[in-house]
Amino acid sequence: MEGIRLVLFDLDDTLLYFDDYWKRSMYESFESYPLTQGIGMDRLFPVFLEKDELFHEQWLSGVIDGGEFRRLRFIHTLAEFNISTGAEEAEAFERWFWTVRAPYIPHDPLLIERLKRWGEVYQLGILTNGTSEDQYDKLRRMGLDGLFTKSNVFVSDELGTAKPKPDAYRITASRMGFKPVETLFVGDSWMNDVIGPMQAGMRAVWLNRGNKPVPDEPVPEAVIGHLEELEHLLLHKMNN
Repeated sequence: MEGIRLVLFDLDDTLLYFDDYWKRSMYESFESYPLTQGIGMDRLFPVFLEKDELFHEQWLSGVIDGGEFRRLRFIHTLAEFNISTGAEEAEAFERWFWTVRAPYIPHDPLLIERLKRWGEVYQLGILTNGTSEDQYDKLRRMGLDGLFTKSNVFVSDELGTAKPKPDAYRITASRMGFKPVETLFVGDSWMNDVIGPMQAGMRAVWLNRGNKPVPDEPVPEAVIGHLEELEHLLLHKMNN
């Protein structure tokens, strides 16, 4: 595993575990938001989860972008209760959600220390699908905004392309001054963080938190269940 100089990470469900904050803070956001607090969460939240899944699939398939995904799931949820809203109301709710979720996003000193150690050996970066304002807010809440800045964070809405398109990975590596062959990608999505990077000429480590069955092809450098398992790989195995 010689020759790796750049390590790129996915953000959601890799550096930041979605289940740590999302459902609980989203529920609280709807429960407390003036426009929705009177509907009743036993009625509203199942509808929202249904719309979230529907439009998330459209986002993953490239039909809509991350901003449209967040707006549409809100607008269509409220439409089920005969409440007419548009982009302005959806954006206002999203900002309410960011405020509510803030205390739920973990500030993990151990993660910060690990990333600092890895950063002494490799250049580090993030390639993530989403909207810039949202992703930078997460990094700030996590205490990672000192390690990851505009120079080494690449968000699909700014990049103009998204994972798993090969150019998303190649552009990111190039802007950081590296070739794909010098790059290791680490993430939880088999399609976005293993197949996509490897098709672009990178190597990959799959973060398989749920112990899902490992597909036969392609073969990543490693499959890990927890991010801390990357320590041995990066600081020992890859330098031997």
